Order: sequence, then C-alpha cells, then structure tokens
Amino acid sequence: MTPEAVGLFEWARTKAEERDRAGEALLFTWALIALPVAGLLQTPVARLRGARIGAGWALLAGYWLFVLLLAPVAWQVEGLFPATDGPGRSGGLFGAAIGVVIGTVVYAVVSGSVFREVGAGQTLSAQVRDHLAAVVVLTAVCTGAVVGLVLGRNLPFPSTDAPAMFLPGGILWGLHAGAAVGLLTAARLQPYPDQRLAATAADFARTGTALLVCCLCVSQLGWFLPGWVVAVVGVPAPFLLFVVAGRSEWVGRWVRFRTVELPKGALA
Repeated sequence: MTPEAVGLFEWARTKAEERDRAGEALLFTWALIALPVAGLLQTPVARLRGARIGAGWALLAGYWLFVLLLAPVAWQVEGLFPATDGPGRSGGLFGAAIGVVIGTVVYAVVSGSVFREVGAGQTLSAQVRDHLAAVVVLTAVCTGAVVGLVLGRNLPFPSTDAPAMFLPGGILWGLHAGAAVGLLTAARLQPYPDQRLAATAADFARTGTALLVCCLCVSQLGWFLPGWVVAVVGVPAPFLLFVVAGRSEWVGRWVRFRTVELPKGALA
C-alpha cells in the first residue's frame, strides 16, 4: 500500500491503525485531566486576586472541548508521522507534535491566565477577547509548523524527505501560514475591524507563500542530484530568501521578517 495508490490520508489512517496508541492516548488523557484539576487549584488563587471565576471556567471548558475534539483528528493523521520503533525513528515525533499543539491551552489554564483581572478602564469582554486572541494565534502558529513539517515529509516533490520541504522549509512556511490564519481569526474576535492585525496577517501569508514556492523550486533538484547536494542547497535556501528580500525591493514586497505580537498581558 502506497500513498499514491490509495490517497495520502487513507494511507495515513491505515498506518495509524497498525500502531500502539497507548503513549499518545496518555497525552490526551493527561491533558483532559490536568485542565480541570489545574482550574480547581487556580480558582482560590484567582478569587484572592479578584479575577473573574465564571469567565475563567467558561474559557477552561472551551479549551477542554478543543483537546477532546482534537484527539480523533490526531489519530486520523497519525500515520503521517514516522513510527517511533521503525526505521528512521524520530524519538516520538507524533507525541511531540501533540504536545506542541495543545501546549498553549494547557499553559493558559495551568498558569491561571484564564482567570482574568479587570482593572480600571477595562472591561471583561475586552480582557477575554485579548486572551482568546493570544491563545488562538499561538495555537495556530504551532499547528501550522507541525502541518508544514508533516506535509513536507510526506508529499513527493519529487521524493519524500526532501530537505527543503521537510527541514527547515516545512516548519518555516507552515509557521507563517499558521500565523496568518491565527491573526485573521484574532482580528475577527475584536468588536471592530482591526486593520493592523489584518495587514500583519497578509504579510505572514505572503511570506509563507514565498517560502513554500522557494522550497518547491529547490526540492526539484532531487530529480537529478543526490540527497546530500539537495540538503546543502535546500537547508539554507529559505533563510537566504530573507537576505535577498532586504536587498531587492521586488522580493521585499513578498518576503518580510515579522514577529508574532500578542496583546499585552493576555497570558499573564
């Protein structure tokens, strides 16, 4: 059975059924237990701080539901990740990916930042929106990096494990794509259109697209050059694109180095 014969995701589902899922199931079980337990432990502290308990538990319930719904989705694509006990094992890449994707929501609850303090001149709705925007952006960035990494490893351009498509290219263009989606969603959470967030999301989208095109072009060297040559060229290529963007006005329109900015105090 090959991805080309049955389709990538059907192949992934079949491969996932052949694995022992105990370790990954433990991660989800731990998260689903840790979230309400952390909420219970943080509630007295939040009460002493004068934070809003009801709003915090509403956020916690949403994060718990997110982790619960993510579990069946993750198991459907588990076969796209290398098996831990197979050739070229990754040391638990699938488990690490799960931890990265749910890490932000777990941190938001364990740190107590779901329980918002409303200061002078602030409103509860604004505090909750800022908190949600930060969680959405960080979760989208992490998810995008994982998706880019996995697609770069499994899609043949022209062969699997092409360095430019997998590392670091897959992570870079996926991270930028995730940031674009996260920032657009964060903009929607605001009570009025946020043009600054929309413009930043557009920059991330353009840069992510340029990085993906760069990776696709460089990976074509794999048709006629050995893998080590593709690695030598492909690994630095996405980073060199930023250097070229600083010297070329035309490339600079598409590629721009930006950092992900979060609302101040959103996770404090």
